Amino acid sequence: MRYVTMVAASAAVVGFWAAAHTDIAQAASALRAPVSASAITTATTSQEDFRWSGRIARGKQIEINGLFGDVRAELTSGDEVEVVGHRRGSAAGGVRIVVDQNDEGVTICTVYRASGDANESRDCENNRSGDRDGTVDHDDARIDWVVRVPAGVKFSAGTVDGDITAEGMRGPVAVASVAGDVRVSTTGSARAATVSGNVVASFGEMDDEEMEFASVSGNVLLRLASGVNASVQAQTLSGEIESDFELRRGSMTDADDDDDDRIAGMNLNIQIGRQARGDIGRGGQELNVTTVSGDIRLERAR
Repeated sequence: MRYVTMVAASAAVVGFWAAAHTDIAQAASALRAPVSASAITTATTSQEDFRWSGRIARGKQIEINGLFGDVRAELTSGDEVEVVGHRRGSAAGGVRIVVDQNDEGVTICTVYRASGDANESRDCENNRSGDRDGTVDHDDARIDWVVRVPAGVKFSAGTVDGDITAEGMRGPVAVASVAGDVRVSTTGSARAATVSGNVVASFGEMDDEEMEFASVSGNVLLRLASGVNASVQAQTLSGEIESDFELRRGSMTDADDDDDDRIAGMNLNIQIGRQARGDIGRGGQELNVTTVSGDIRLERAR
């Protein structure tokens, strides 16, 4: 049945961004960033805050791959991206921060391997925090990020344990957390997901690919600008769906016409979960909204 597929996939709700990032949601023990044959630098480990600034062309991205800590992005009127990583905790000075200037823009990630580890890498490929010798104790080592992003530059971010906020943006946004709330507002396109937390997002336009907003344990609230055209599918296993738009309502099993609901020779009509489908505006690209345990609310932006 459809709801079985949904539950099986719930642990990977952040997979929508895998093509542009990597497998942040494999578990709360790993978050990886793309590696390119490019200029890679490593910040000196110390208790001082990390700082980086530079120009990134419109259409390119600034990407923050954290592990433990919050991420906050805000619009800047200047033409440079500014990144500050605030170190929190007595062990935070041992966290290395890598800057990877690649074809897509700039990726900045945290590496919780202690300097001198035999498996130490100078790129984000081995950005892992498992229980292994040589890793920094993440219980007392957090990096909280503040990122100032010019209009037209894409903002992308992921963290395992922390909230992500990107409000007032003027470009594409794609963010995901494992344990934390996610809040996004932008005039461009957006994608947002969390495993344990709420998603609140507003956006001004669709792009050429499917857009997803998802949580496993949390509510999802979307505010859509008046000019958005999309084909919407919303699903929740245990929650309610409310919408300012006219959508077809039903259970998640209503569309399972091809599924075999026969048990012990009996045809069963089991109603599981809730779903809503329909076109907003002229319809178009798919907009998927999903939660397992939580409510979904679709609103017209005021």
